[in-house]
Amino acid sequence: MPGPIVYALALDPNAALRDVDRTQWANLEALLGDTAPGDLAAAVRAFVSAGSSAVIGIFDDNLLWASLVVSVDNSGKPSSVSTIHGPAAEAPGGMAKAAGEAVKWVQAHHGPCSLGFFVDKVHAEALLRAADKAAAIRSASASGALVLSPVPPALALALA
Repeated sequence: MPGPIVYALALDPNAALRDVDRTQWANLEALLGDTAPGDLAAAVRAFVSAGSSAVIGIFDDNLLWASLVVSVDNSGKPSSVSTIHGPAAEAPGGMAKAAGEAVKWVQAHHGPCSLGFFVDKVHAEALLRAADKAAAIRSASASGALVLSPVPPALALALA
């Protein structure tokens, strides 16, 4: 499935695409269509601990619209990519509750989760366009459109 996600993550051809929900993947590809190659890879290198995973959830009208789970190996390189599935993808109760379910799902299926980043679609689009990514994240947080949990120390420092 080469495309914007593979290029944004600068995925190695040996990285595995596991259990990808085609609708979420298509939505994510549309969102990342203009993202520079390697942009997402730089964020993964900076904020995802070696031997762990990160989960990103994009919500539209309080429903999970797209997700991305990136697992990195012990050297910090992306080793597999997935999307959230099953009950975790359909959790009712808003973004905060769904974020908690998604992190539990990642931990059960991919091991330790070092970053959970959940944002509404409008703010996700603004973040991708922003020159100052930290300011865009703070704006999403101030508007109540962001759930960060867990937050790695490097990201907490970057947003301070």
